[in-house]
Amino acid sequence: MSIIYTLDKRCQEILKILMYAKGYVKAQDLADELHISKRSIYYDLTKINEWLTDNDLPLLIQERGKGVLVPSDAISLIQKKMDAQDLGNLPVFTPEDRQYIEICTMICKNRKLYIEDFIDLCQVSRNTIINDLKAVIRFLKQYNIELHYDIKSGYEIIREAVKKRAIFFMLFPQILNHYQNRKILTEYEDEVISILSKLRHIEEELDTEYVSGILPTLALFMATLPNQHDTLNFADMDEEEIVQTKEYNLVQKYFSNLETSEKIYVTLHLLGSRLQTIPVNVSKEQGETYEMSKLLVSEFERLSYAYFKQEDELINAINAHLKTSLYRYRYGIQLGNPLLNNIKTEYEELFELTKRACHVLEKKIGTMISDAEVAYLTLHFGAFLTINQDDKKEFRILIICPNGIGTGNMLRNEITALIPQATEICNLPLSLYNENHGYDIVISTVILPNEKKLVVVHPILTDQDRVTILRNCMYTDPHAKMQIDEITKIASSYMNSTNLIKFQKSLQEYYSSIQIPKVPHRNFGQTLSYYLSAKHIQVCSKEVDWEEALRISCKPLLEDRSISESYVNAIINDQKYKGLYMFLADDLVLAHSAIENGVHHVDVSLCTFKKPVRFLNGKYARIILVLAAEDQTKHIRILNDVLDIFSKKKSIDQIVDLDSPLEISHYIATHID
Repeated sequence: MSIIYTLDKRCQEILKILMYAKGYVKAQDLADELHISKRSIYYDLTKINEWLTDNDLPLLIQERGKGVLVPSDAISLIQKKMDAQDLGNLPVFTPEDRQYIEICTMICKNRKLYIEDFIDLCQVSRNTIINDLKAVIRFLKQYNIELHYDIKSGYEIIREAVKKRAIFFMLFPQILNHYQNRKILTEYEDEVISILSKLRHIEEELDTEYVSGILPTLALFMATLPNQHDTLNFADMDEEEIVQTKEYNLVQKYFSNLETSEKIYVTLHLLGSRLQTIPVNVSKEQGETYEMSKLLVSEFERLSYAYFKQEDELINAINAHLKTSLYRYRYGIQLGNPLLNNIKTEYEELFELTKRACHVLEKKIGTMISDAEVAYLTLHFGAFLTINQDDKKEFRILIICPNGIGTGNMLRNEITALIPQATEICNLPLSLYNENHGYDIVISTVILPNEKKLVVVHPILTDQDRVTILRNCMYTDPHAKMQIDEITKIASSYMNSTNLIKFQKSLQEYYSSIQIPKVPHRNFGQTLSYYLSAKHIQVCSKEVDWEEALRISCKPLLEDRSISESYVNAIINDQKYKGLYMFLADDLVLAHSAIENGVHHVDVSLCTFKKPVRFLNGKYARIILVLAAEDQTKHIRILNDVLDIFSKKKSIDQIVDLDSPLEISHYIATHID
C-alpha cells in the first residue's frame, strides 16, 4: 500500500508564502518569518515536495544563492489541489486551540463533562487534557469565572449567564475554522445551517455586513439554546431602548419562538457587531458616543503627542464603532478578535498607548475595555497616523479584507507607506469584489481563485507579506517595468530572442531580490534609554523659575542640533497659554511643541531639579523631559517607556534622589521592560 502524503499547518503556510511571493524566497527568510530553524524549513520543504510528487504536481525549484521558487504555471494547479483536498484550514489543534475548544464546549453543553469527553473531542491523551484543564482554570480566573470539578460528576463552568456567554463569544471566533471543517461541535449542524440562513436574511434586510465569523458563531450558540437554562439578567437596561430597534423587530420576525430575554440578547449582538461604519442611532442621549469618541481621541493625542490632521474623520470612525460597541461594553457581551495576538505583536507600542487611552473610556462607561476591543481601536488609530509620501505614479491597488473596517484601513495605511507610487488604494468588501475590476494589483486576506493579479497576505502584515507586496508591485508598477524593458532593449542587440526572454525573467528575479532584502515593521522608534545617555541628562541643584528650567532642560538638544532656538521659545510660549497640558504626572513635565516650530530630528533630554520648579498653574515639577518629535510615529516607543517608568511615583522620587547623569541613565535603562 502506497503512502498518502498530506500537508500539516506549517507546510501549508510555507507553500502559501512561496506561491504568492513572485520570486525566490530564501530559506533563512522563511525561518525568520515562522520563528523556526533553517533545518526545520528544509525538512518541511522535503515534505512539501513529497506531497507535490504524490499529487503529480511540479516540484519546488531550489537554487543555491537564490532560494526556493514555485513555478509560476504551477500555482493555480497547486491551489486547486489544496482546495479539493480541503487543506485550506487543515485542523491542527495547538494547546491554546484545545483549551478554547474545551471552554466553548462546556459553555455550549452547559452541563458537567468528564475528562473522557475532552479526550474524544481533542484526540489527545489523558495527561494532555489534565494539563489543558489546569491552563483553563488559570485563564478563566482572569475573568472571575470558576471551573468547578467534582470527582463524580466532572467539570462545569460556574458564573452568571451573561459573563459565561461573553467568554464563548470572545474565544469561539478563534477556533471557528475547526468547526467549519467539521472537526468540533458537529452535533448541531442542521440547526446551525437553518439559523445562519435566517441571520443572513436579517443582514440583507438591514443592508449591512457583520464582522467575519460573528454570524456563524451566533448561529452555533443559538443552536445550543435548548441547553441553556440560566436566567439572563441585563442590569440597569431599559428594554424599551432595544425593542424599538429594527434589529429587534427582525429577530422577532425570524426567531419568534425565542423567549424575550433571548431575543434581546441576540439583538444586542446584531447591534454590536456591524462591520461597516454605519451609525446606529438608538442611544437615548444624542451625541453620547460622539462625545466619548472625542474624549478618546483627545486622550490618545495627549499621551502620544501625535495630532491627527484628519481628526474629525477619525472621531467619526470611532464614533461609528462605539455606537455599535456600547451595547457590548455595558451588557457584558464580548466580541472576539482573532487578530488580537498579531496586533499586539506587530503594533505593540501602538496597542499599549491605545490601551492607556481607553482608561478614560472605562471611567466614562464604568466597565473594563477588553484587549480584543483595544485591538480594534488600535487599528483605527493606526490607520489615521500620517505617512509622508513621495510623488505618485499611475498605479492602482485594490484591497479585499473581510476582517473589519479597522483592519482594512490599517492595511491601506501600511500599503500606502510601502507603495507610495500608488495613485489609488481602495478597500472593498468581499461581497462587492468583481473580477473585472481594472486595478493593477489585488491584495487580499482571502484566496480569490480566479484573480490573476492576486497577492494573498495575513490581515496583520508579516515581514514576508511586506516583501511579497513590494515584489509583486515591482513586477507590475509601470515605472519599474519600464526600467527592466530599457535594459532588455539594450541587451537585444547582443542575444537571440530565446535567450532574451530568459534574460528578462532573470533580470526581474534579480532586480526584485536586490531591491527588497528585508522590510522592517512600522517604525515606532527607539527606546527612551537609546536617547537618554548621560550627556542628555542634567541634575540642577539651584533654585530656578519655570522659564529658566525649560531652557536648561532643552540645552542638550540644542547642542546636538536636534532642535533650534525657535523650538525652545515655542515651548515657553505654549506653557504660557496652555500650561497644565504639559504635566504628564505630578512632579513631571513633558515639554514639547509642534514639529514645525523647530524640530530637526527625534530626540529626548531630561533634567532633575533638587528644588521643585513652580509653573504658572501653581503645580511644581521635579523632572522635566523635553521631547522633539519629527513625525507622528517615531516617538511612540519613547512615550510608552516614559509612561511605564514615570507612572509610578516612587520612580520619580528615586530618580530625583540620584546625583549624577550616569546613575539616572543606568536607572532608566534597567527599568524599561
